Amino acid sequence: MINLPGNKHKVLIKVSCPALGDTLCATPTVRKAALSYGHKVDVMCRRTDLFERNPYVDKLLKFTEEDPEGYNDIFETYNHWIKGNMNMNAGKIRDTEVQIKLSNFEARQHHALGLGITLYPEELHYDYVPEEQTEDSLKIDKDCIVIHPTENWPNRTWPLEHWQRLVDLIKEHTNMKVVMIGKAHREHTSEGEITKGLVDIKGIDYNYGDDTPGRQEDASVFRPISELYHVLNNAFGLVSFDAGPIHLAGCTDSHIFQIGASIDPRKTAPYRHGTQDYKFHFVGSDCKKFCATDPKYSVSNWGTMNALPFYPSCLEGYSEFKCQPGPDQIFNKIMEVRNG
Repeated sequence: MINLPGNKHKVLIKVSCPALGDTLCATPTVRKAALSYGHKVDVMCRRTDLFERNPYVDKLLKFTEEDPEGYNDIFETYNHWIKGNMNMNAGKIRDTEVQIKLSNFEARQHHALGLGITLYPEELHYDYVPEEQTEDSLKIDKDCIVIHPTENWPNRTWPLEHWQRLVDLIKEHTNMKVVMIGKAHREHTSEGEITKGLVDIKGIDYNYGDDTPGRQEDASVFRPISELYHVLNNAFGLVSFDAGPIHLAGCTDSHIFQIGASIDPRKTAPYRHGTQDYKFHFVGSDCKKFCATDPKYSVSNWGTMNALPFYPSCLEGYSEFKCQPGPDQIFNKIMEVRNG
């Protein structure tokens, strides 16, 4: 492991995003900054647990909007707002604030943009150093498959019947144990409130769940991320839509089975060994337009390509998301990889 000196030049990198995957996407930028300066840098972030033990980080600070004093250079990654002249399509110049959305950027390059640098494929892997596994850790091995049936955006959510069908197929045709991770499934009421209830899926061998409110505001209120890392690292693989556990699994050597949706996997899939293809299996379906990351849908929705398409329903007008595969397709891919 690299051994850099402390933060001699007093460099601070602010990572404002609260989510697991988005924060891990900042680690290549932090690494490149440290190697460029020739010493460790300080990091201010909301998810300090993801930077603990990072060999490129000197000090960790809890995120605040205000810049602390005493630093020679302060950079902010993942800043949705970029002020000043922005070269727009058709050569038009806007001298205003332009909202730059993560969905229309390669996820890791979006962080690098704040430092004015470019990351190359061999630099795009994540840095995460877990705590050592203890004897009390959940006993997971390569005969276990992890599923992540948490509700997300509508275009990244399966009905519970799909998850149950997948578990039934695994239990009926293999000797694998099924481990369920993630928050409880949510139900949206007519008033827009969110209530949480446990995902009722039969056949789960281990339930590694987290139903703690405020998980993005205070990393100390939910189970240590190191535990989840070891669950994913010890298992055969993970089945999930594009979400935080996909990125954490990208720090392991386990298989990743990503359920296809309207986000182009080339913009978010983890890099391992300089490629997005290493043990990464994207299972798509009939529609491969990836409309949630195609700027033409941003233009049709908002009149500008620098905006996030609105996708509570299919942007192509179908009654369901045809970009999503069914559980049988996911199961077939698991079997293909496991038997291959």
